[in-house]
Amino acid sequence: MFSSKGSSGRLHVQPGCKYGLFVPFVQHSGINYLCTMTNEERLRNHGLRVTDTRMAVLDLLQRSSKALSQADVERALPEQADRVTLFRVLQAFEENGLAHRVQDTKGVARYASCAPGCSTHKHHDVHAHFRCTDCGDVYCLESVLLPKVSIPKGFTLKESHLQLEGSCKACA
Repeated sequence: MFSSKGSSGRLHVQPGCKYGLFVPFVQHSGINYLCTMTNEERLRNHGLRVTDTRMAVLDLLQRSSKALSQADVERALPEQADRVTLFRVLQAFEENGLAHRVQDTKGVARYASCAPGCSTHKHHDVHAHFRCTDCGDVYCLESVLLPKVSIPKGFTLKESHLQLEGSCKACA
């Protein structure tokens, strides 16, 4: 269920993915989503208990234009929770289809909000990531899909990644 409009030229109307009662549109990697579910409902639908910390982290990930490290989340939400709790929240979001993890070249895990439609068993975030070599920020590139690969018989593919590097808009 899609219609066109918005700053990127695309407004995706998708039932079951409202990111908050007071936010009519949410931008996820350059795509504006108009959704019909609250964050509380989204947490419950992904099998998670609703807590203030989970609500705050989910809101932060959804509003961010880049993937965030745990340290970024800690700095943005200093009074929200301790380091261990934030680690567990980010891990639970990844395991339950609310966030996907991007490993940067230094081995730091960064998290970005999953596109609506991701679930515990199926992530639909099969896109490239862009790492700025100047500032280190990592961005999801929704319009750059991972190529379909054919692996040899007997091999099992567990993950695939495509990370592009260069200067981001702010650093260029």
